[in-house]
Amino acid sequence: AIEIHDSTLQRIEVSGDEVVVTLDAYIHRSPGRPGVDRGTGWSQLVQVRFAKGQVSGSVGEVPMKLLDGRLVLSGTTHENTISIPLDHAGPSRLELESWNERRVTIEGQGVSCQLAGPATYVEDFEP
Repeated sequence: AIEIHDSTLQRIEVSGDEVVVTLDAYIHRSPGRPGVDRGTGWSQLVQVRFAKGQVSGSVGEVPMKLLDGRLVLSGTTHENTISIPLDHAGPSRLELESWNERRVTIEGQGVSCQLAGPATYVEDFEP
């Protein structure tokens, strides 16, 4: 899973009705619960694609080091994590908050997540 609070929002691109969010993501890999159980931490570029997307907030303030965030999928909130793989067909909203209180919200009618580029090992994760 992507841990939002250790990631950086690199870019937001709008193409037609699709919004593509590129994160330099901190990814926790674990045989248990990512972000909770023992595992490893990795850095990797990730593209989060929103169908029929809209963006609001501090859009021009990227790159943005992230402090917190949440992903809401059809009303279910996932605090500080984005599960990988991700392919959701319903209402979707990603709320991102930076260290200096800037906020960006991306909403759409479906969201998917794709890894982009090689992963770099960062650390062992011990809860």
